[in-house]
Amino acid sequence: MSEHGFDRREEGFEAKLHAEGEQKFRLEMQRDKLFAEWVAGQLELTGDECEAYKASIIKTDLQEPGDQDVIAKVHADLAAEGIEISKEDLQAELDLCYEDAAAKGA
Repeated sequence: MSEHGFDRREEGFEAKLHAEGEQKFRLEMQRDKLFAEWVAGQLELTGDECEAYKASIIKTDLQEPGDQDVIAKVHADLAAEGIEISKEDLQAELDLCYEDAAAKGA
């Protein structure tokens, strides 16, 4: 294979990785919205409060890699309102929200 062929192949791999990264990002943002809506329901937030909470979850998720920052925030928010849901159960709900987002093709 010529050097030009390797360059084209490398460009193809890079484009594929970029597209997969964008898809994962979109899925995670949709997952976060679904999760935040679920948590808002637990907190009995509606309307503007619910929208603000969704934005806060998305902002939290963008601060650090992984889900632990979101789980910690939600766990603290729920505990502040006297709602006890384990971090493991919150992670399970977050995972379900990811599956829902993927099924909807976010």
